[in-house]
Amino acid sequence: MKTKFDALTKIKKQDLQQCELQIIENNNLIASKYQELYDALEELNNIQVPQSGDFWDFKRIQEIKKISVAQIDFIRNEISTLKNTAQSLQENYRRASIEYEKINYLKENEIKKKLQIFKTSESKQIDEVALMLFEGKKEKT
Repeated sequence: MKTKFDALTKIKKQDLQQCELQIIENNNLIASKYQELYDALEELNNIQVPQSGDFWDFKRIQEIKKISVAQIDFIRNEISTLKNTAQSLQENYRRASIEYEKINYLKENEIKKKLQIFKTSESKQIDEVALMLFEGKKEKT
């Protein structure tokens, strides 16, 4: 049954689905960043300090370690930012869900009202038909 809330319900449902997609995408980004972090930590653990050689070899390894640590910190900051974004997206989803439920409730109430009007009208019509049939039988006798 069509109501004046159909279009709005459709839009709110699309907003809700869009929020769900954004949450999924953000969670995928977080998972990929954790994998990146794991790989960077593995790389840092695999760096071997030279047991022999000159000072510059040692210096080069230390610089590689510094770069790896900086990269790890950068990835951790990205993860933190993505987690903050996830909280914001969850809040947006919650709001969208509430809005959708409100509009859906109004739509269902509208349908109930229309059905009640239809039932009342149908009942009146049945009563009129019964009255006409009753009076028709009365006149024949």
